[in-house]
Amino acid sequence: MRGRSIRLSILVLFILALSVAALAFTQVNINVPGFPALDRGGDGPLGLKLGLDLRGGGHLVYQADTGARIELVFTEPVEAAVIEEALDALEIVDYEVQPRDDRSYLIAAGLLDPEVLDDLQDSLDDAVGGGAPVPPALNAAEVQFQFSDDEQRPDLVTTVTEAIAGLNFSNQSVAIWGGINGIRIATDTPLDAALQQQMEEALAEAVSGDDGEVAGITVVDFSEAEGAANGVESYTVTETPPPSPDQMQGVLNTINRRVNLFGTEEPIIQLFGDDRVIVQLPGASGSITTVEFSESADVAQVEEILQAQGFEDFSVSMLGGNERRFELRTVSLNLNQQQELRGVLAGGIGAVNSFQTTGGIETAKALIGETAQLVFKERTCSDVSCITYTDAEIGLTGDDLDNAYASTDPNTGEWEVNIAFNDLGAGIFADLTQRIVGLDTKRIAIFLDDELLIAPVSRAWIRDGRSSISGNFSREEASTLAIQLKAGSLPVPLKLIQERDVDALLGSESLEKSLMAGIIGLGLVLVFMVAYYRMAGVVAALALVFYTVVVLAVFKLVPVTLGLSGIGAFILSIGLAVDANILIFERIKEEIRIGRTLASSMEVGFSRAWPAIRDGNFSTVITCLVLLWLGSRAADDLVTGFAFTLFIGVVVSMFTAIVVSRNLLQLLAWVGLGRRLNLFTPEPPPRQAAGTGSGAGRTRFNRPGAGGTPGQTRNV
Repeated sequence: MRGRSIRLSILVLFILALSVAALAFTQVNINVPGFPALDRGGDGPLGLKLGLDLRGGGHLVYQADTGARIELVFTEPVEAAVIEEALDALEIVDYEVQPRDDRSYLIAAGLLDPEVLDDLQDSLDDAVGGGAPVPPALNAAEVQFQFSDDEQRPDLVTTVTEAIAGLNFSNQSVAIWGGINGIRIATDTPLDAALQQQMEEALAEAVSGDDGEVAGITVVDFSEAEGAANGVESYTVTETPPPSPDQMQGVLNTINRRVNLFGTEEPIIQLFGDDRVIVQLPGASGSITTVEFSESADVAQVEEILQAQGFEDFSVSMLGGNERRFELRTVSLNLNQQQELRGVLAGGIGAVNSFQTTGGIETAKALIGETAQLVFKERTCSDVSCITYTDAEIGLTGDDLDNAYASTDPNTGEWEVNIAFNDLGAGIFADLTQRIVGLDTKRIAIFLDDELLIAPVSRAWIRDGRSSISGNFSREEASTLAIQLKAGSLPVPLKLIQERDVDALLGSESLEKSLMAGIIGLGLVLVFMVAYYRMAGVVAALALVFYTVVVLAVFKLVPVTLGLSGIGAFILSIGLAVDANILIFERIKEEIRIGRTLASSMEVGFSRAWPAIRDGNFSTVITCLVLLWLGSRAADDLVTGFAFTLFIGVVVSMFTAIVVSRNLLQLLAWVGLGRRLNLFTPEPPPRQAAGTGSGAGRTRFNRPGAGGTPGQTRNV
């Protein structure tokens, strides 16, 4: 028995040490080769993650993008005002004209009659020339740029236009061309070798500050071309009717799966009206910007620039002691604000080699997506570098994907994303991989919302529809990619109509007062337990301290995001832990009252208290499971978070009461306190009726008539 108690004591101390170590460090990062990396920590006390109601976060409002979407491509550059005049003439209201380049536009409007759509096409065709032939430019330079991060530069047309302004080209036009970061410069000015050299130098200088270069220039001669008809080259209409309630519920469920895959982040996601969804994400406010300058700078310079731009709540730190690399933590920055900040930093300090904004609400928006259509395409590259390419549809979409999850390669320990297709998708994927296996100029391009996620090559012919995507992923990158692949497409396209940061429902001062009130309440409970149950109360106090440390460590390592509902569940579980100890101590007190020894009273008391503890806690666990099921079906993360937090607390409280409290009482009995029964019960111990041993204190019962009064006792 004592050997078992010693082993349990070692186990309890080991668990306590791990829990204290987990809470002692704000950030916990453990990466053992061959095992999943453990990266935990938050902005709350002890590194705990706090929910939206305690630390604020991001507030997004999405609306179903219904109505007509008209994609226009003209044969020559056209001003947006021309399109707006045609729309106004047809009395079309509530429209939006979005330019893609100087020849391509997207018109978003309400649902339109077929006659109105036909009239609009004719009006636009007439407005830009009525089909009259337009002489082509004499020649054009097709320029391919390459940047270190391989990201698309949305302002590249403007950059190129400004760079070649000094060359005085005649009848010049600049437009997007080819693959990523491809530009076509058309002009009537003959592009001889000398002029090509000047143009290349001007373009190289223009993109050098963005860590870019000119990868190649191809000159195309149009001198023999006949002129093309001036007007609308393509006119594509897509109409989306208003969503049904079932479709909006599907949108709600899909977004919930994307932002809360494990059910512990506690976002607030709810429908608003007939066609809107509100998404509030804890801790998603603010942006983290990593910037690298071409020359040395210091923190004070960067802070001075941010203050001049009106930033109030921000922090600046130098990365790795490198005087050229800094991390800026600011409020959430949209794309325009990011570009503006980059320009100000470049003007105030020097050329910016790299500028990357991550985290915060931008990451959340990227994860949620808008139309969220997952498409697989076959990419054919012009060469191994795959700077220029063409993509072909293969009929494979996210609807054909059964599962996607992140894991580590058992051989290399690197993170990868495993995917599995259904029967239809497996057949298409098998045909694709058979065609492109071993070809360096072939890729599998995966798009989400028409934005490239990844374009891996095929290293084998995949016959069963199960494969893995590798590429030096971090744990976060692999997990995010798996979520994007698995979450599914939205039943209705969405558009973001509102974006802002929200403050915590409880300010920092209120949170501190709430924590102080909780500590005082727990202290009063412990004082009562010690005052009433004495040494048993001390055992209960130690067990509750153990319970609190272990539960908080579990919350951090799972991790669980603590909101007001989670804190309520945690406090409730503390009450259940106290209740279990009281049941045990009352049973022990009853056994002591009838004359048992302390050791015997503990064994019998625990065995008789266990059924009540078991039944009470098991009924609570069943309630938690029901709440988890209801919360997941209703997409109510407050209910899910409360149930999950309470479930953890109940399980740990059972372990604490049955193992920790029992073991501590046994240790106290063995160290010599077993004879001091008055230390373990608030009632006086019973007096012994029959003595053992010799001398004073022994009693003897006399028979009637054997001397003395009948029935009377006398001491000897």
